[in-house]
Amino acid sequence: EHLQRRGEVVAVTGDGVNDSPALKRAQIGVAMGLGGSDVAREAADIVLLDDKFASVVNAVEEGRVIFDNLQKTIAYTLTHAVPEVWPIFLNLA
Repeated sequence: EHLQRRGEVVAVTGDGVNDSPALKRAQIGVAMGLGGSDVAREAADIVLLDDKFASVVNAVEEGRVIFDNLQKTIAYTLTHAVPEVWPIFLNLA
């Protein structure tokens, strides 16, 4: 809760009934799918199907690659669209 008040994004992992309140309060709740309880799975935002924490690390890495590629695509599109549209605006003015 202290980190959330400071504006940090908080992720919590859990697998039991006692972890469900923390899973709900966190911005990202991650429950173990195979060994976790039903209560924890329902409270979580993400359920790991293989119960390996390395899956979270891999998912974050892939998400960062996707985000980076999206930024590059948007920047490329904007830099090529502006010179194409600019003459139209100049002719209308």
